[in-house]
Amino acid sequence: MKEEKKIEFTQKWIGDAVKKLLQKDDIYESDMEKIKYLRIGDCHFAYEYSLEMSTATPSDPYCGDPCCGDEWEPGVYGPLTGGFIQLYIDYAKKNPFDYTDSETGEHTFQLSNFDFWNHYKEEYNESETEEDEWEDIEKEQKAFEKTILHERYREEASDEDAYEEWFQRTGWGIQQDIGLFTGLEVLRLYAAKYQDMTFLRAMPLLRVLEVVDTQFVSLEGIDDLVRLKQLCCWLD
Repeated sequence: MKEEKKIEFTQKWIGDAVKKLLQKDDIYESDMEKIKYLRIGDCHFAYEYSLEMSTATPSDPYCGDPCCGDEWEPGVYGPLTGGFIQLYIDYAKKNPFDYTDSETGEHTFQLSNFDFWNHYKEEYNESETEEDEWEDIEKEQKAFEKTILHERYREEASDEDAYEEWFQRTGWGIQQDIGLFTGLEVLRLYAAKYQDMTFLRAMPLLRVLEVVDTQFVSLEGIDDLVRLKQLCCWLD
């Protein structure tokens, strides 16, 4: 029998959080399949990193957190579903939001559905989910939130430059670890920079992706978004 591979995290704070969630000292590949929900990045826009994790299964459809605002409201600028995800992929390839770093001149891409919604709003059909069904989903969401482990991480730095270096280095490290979460059904990425979207291929069960104020050096892997049930992209 082949020996199961032990997971080594690039970011110790992520590994420590996983160990705390699963109550294990050593984490193996099969353990990562148990984690169904992950929210990670600068989730509070406070120049610190945080994450949320749960082994419980999020509602389907997923309704987001109560404080998320219009981004999760159907018919406003909410999650894209069905054929609109493919329309969005095609649109984003031609019209990605281009971000240029004022100091380095580096070009990256951000995804937002704001212009997309304005372009396709007349074609969009609101969800046919009945109001009482949404009430049931919201009840599921409240129960699910009680299962979530919340952790925050921030390092002390000698000066602003050192802190900025740590923040950027940690952001890049997150991408290396995120592909280890092979059992995810809901993934929410906040305020970080990623090389591309190919890490999604390690998550065959993923059905919901939220991308918030997140930069991509390349749009490689964007076609993998088509297999999602819900997609939400916004800038801040």
